[in-house]
Amino acid sequence: MSSSFRRRLVLHLGVAVVGLGLLAAAAQFVLAWRELRESQDDMLRQVAALALRHPGHEMSPAGRGGLDDHDSRIHLAMLPIDPAPAWLGSAVTPGLHTLDTGGGRMRVFVQRQGPYTAVVAQATDARDELAWNGALRALLPSLLLVPLLVWLIGRGVRREFEPVVRAATRLEALEAVRDSALDLRGMPAEIQPFVDAIEGLLGRTRELMRQQQRFVADAAHELRSPLTALALQARNLRHANSLDEARLRLVPLEQGIERARRLSEQLLDLARIESADAPRENVDLQALGRELLAMHFPVAEQRGIDLGMEAGDLPSVISSAHLLRTILGNAIDNALKYTPATGEVTLRIAALGDGARCEVIDSGPGVAPSARDQAFKPFHRLAGQEIGGTGLGLAIAREAARRIGAKISLHDRADGRQGLVVRLDLPGGRAIGANVS
Repeated sequence: MSSSFRRRLVLHLGVAVVGLGLLAAAAQFVLAWRELRESQDDMLRQVAALALRHPGHEMSPAGRGGLDDHDSRIHLAMLPIDPAPAWLGSAVTPGLHTLDTGGGRMRVFVQRQGPYTAVVAQATDARDELAWNGALRALLPSLLLVPLLVWLIGRGVRREFEPVVRAATRLEALEAVRDSALDLRGMPAEIQPFVDAIEGLLGRTRELMRQQQRFVADAAHELRSPLTALALQARNLRHANSLDEARLRLVPLEQGIERARRLSEQLLDLARIESADAPRENVDLQALGRELLAMHFPVAEQRGIDLGMEAGDLPSVISSAHLLRTILGNAIDNALKYTPATGEVTLRIAALGDGARCEVIDSGPGVAPSARDQAFKPFHRLAGQEIGGTGLGLAIAREAARRIGAKISLHDRADGRQGLVVRLDLPGGRAIGANVS
């Protein structure tokens, strides 16, 4: 079950905002509470200062008692004019005190000036009620802003993700990968690398599709030509007037069938290499080289070509024996095909760091440097060469080399003589099953 990144982002931000908002509200409530309690103490001091400035000889105790109000419930006594309250002990010193009385707890401020002593008292429950109400009023805006802020976060996240949603809609609406009418601009910077990767993947997919279409078209063309020739040769064979003439016309028919069979096998090899896995194993390159030379020796002997191998003492390499056999076999087959009679073809195997380098060296016409990249394309044939072939050998070799992480390339001979070098560089690696000291 997939989860929504947008929902999780809003949830995490919302939880963080609510948590911080509650902490800030609690701090604001405590600060407001303390400030209000201090302001109430200041009010007791101010009342005492005013009372001492006007002791009130002409005012009766009942009149001075009128300072008591419903909200603050402040009590004032001016000693010695007024009788001392019963809950006020004689040992109470000037300043702020909290005393327990028969009517409840009182916050008392005592101040002396000359012969007079002002006693201002306030019930603590009234103080708490006033402080509580004031702190709540100070807290109310913050409590209202927290859900508003959460809503704004959700709205902002949704707005920022709108380009992603639109891009997903455009991607879903594409009729084919080859459709390039896709605009993925305006993405958030954090998502842009992912968007670039998608565009790159689409571009590579379109290129692969174009290559596949070209390959299918070329394969159809290459198959159509020999099949057409086979149909004509079969028609000619039907009109043969004698058995000798039929046998004579049967030779090109057999050759055409062989070319069609070879082309079909190479197409299947290329398809298998592109789709199948390439299991790795320990490969003895010398044994593989001797096997390949034995396979191609009859053709070399028939044409009078000197086919040999140069190899030192090499360790096994980790690779695919099947794909190596395909790569080197195609290289030797091409070398024998283009090397003239009495020429030479050499398979050279040497160590290259932890890996190995395999070279197939011939004495044929070679390939111009400007045409070497084209030589690896399917169905490509060298210009000016009349030697028949499918043009798939090097394409198969390049795809097989890519699957095993090797590098295949074409070079001139190092000795300056005419010919071509097909070079295969194999990566290094410890042999499977080797002991680690």
